[in-house]
Amino acid sequence: MATVIELPVTHNEATYAGEERTVLRHVSWETYQSLLCDYEHQSSPRLTYTQGALEIMSPLPKHERLKESLSLMISALAEALEIDHEGFGSTTYKREDIRRGFELDASFYIENLHAVSGKEKLDFTIDPPPDLIIEIDLTHSSIDKLGIFAEFGVPEVWRHDGSELKILVLENGTYHEREASIVLSPRITRELVMRLLAMRNTMTLPAWLRTVRATMRSESQL
Repeated sequence: MATVIELPVTHNEATYAGEERTVLRHVSWETYQSLLCDYEHQSSPRLTYTQGALEIMSPLPKHERLKESLSLMISALAEALEIDHEGFGSTTYKREDIRRGFELDASFYIENLHAVSGKEKLDFTIDPPPDLIIEIDLTHSSIDKLGIFAEFGVPEVWRHDGSELKILVLENGTYHEREASIVLSPRITRELVMRLLAMRNTMTLPAWLRTVRATMRSESQL
């Protein structure tokens, strides 16, 4: 059995001190697989694995609210633009050949939807990664998650730190910040997403989703 050493993770924001992240070193792939099985039917904790390092994260309620709002927004925006898509939620993405795996806050297939439609199980040595993923990063991870996403070939990442959103697009193996989505539509800008997200706090969910759709249809006609 591999020796497991627990390392402390420093929280960058006292406000989010309740969000726990623990990193373990020298964890075997087999141990990671066993933990995935143990937590298969639970939404928490979330596990990220990269070549022997395992991060265990228990999200805060704010984390979950942001994830849910952004997920619903993406679906509403895509619907307004008549873009076929499907959310795969917090599916576990893993590849034994590169000894990496992660559980996302949310993931969407758009351009590659046809390649995974109808499949009950995905093999990421063959199947494409999601086109767009959401990562809520209230307490910054000590693991290079963007490096893992890049190795899987995820084209676009929306990362929210509790205050600001970044739209990150994969170019030549590295993520670069952009002001608009490449995967969905260049009309979906960071500014638009932040503006719509701010409305969520003052509106009921149905009213907010109607506003999101109406705003996107209006923007697309300009």
